[in-house]
Amino acid sequence: MAIIKINLTEDSLKLISNIHFERVPSIKGTQYPMTWGIDYYSLYGGSYLYEDISLILGRYDEKIKGTEEDPLGPRFKPEFEEYMLKLHEYIVENLEYIEDLVHYYCNKGGLTAGTYKCISSAKNWEKISQ
Repeated sequence: MAIIKINLTEDSLKLISNIHFERVPSIKGTQYPMTWGIDYYSLYGGSYLYEDISLILGRYDEKIKGTEEDPLGPRFKPEFEEYMLKLHEYIVENLEYIEDLVHYYCNKGGLTAGTYKCISSAKNWEKISQ
């Protein structure tokens, strides 16, 4: 029996609230021709990861001028790109727990920044710190 802990910051909550769900084809011949899912290559609905995250965080104006047509999308200072990538990776690595938290807290006033924990087998989440 493991204890799961997840820390949600204001910035991670902004990204979580922008996760893009879309209709995707299901397995041919099944009862339902379409199902819902997440496109991990376009988690926030846009074409470029750094651009998407910077727009959601309200920091798009920090792009490096002249990089708007870069094949990877607009570029930013290395420390900000590293921050955005770590934030995104944390969300992807913990997406299962984040979904559990969203469902668990939707009737309890919603999620706020802080650290949450639960026993892996019970998924009975509690907030343990701000």
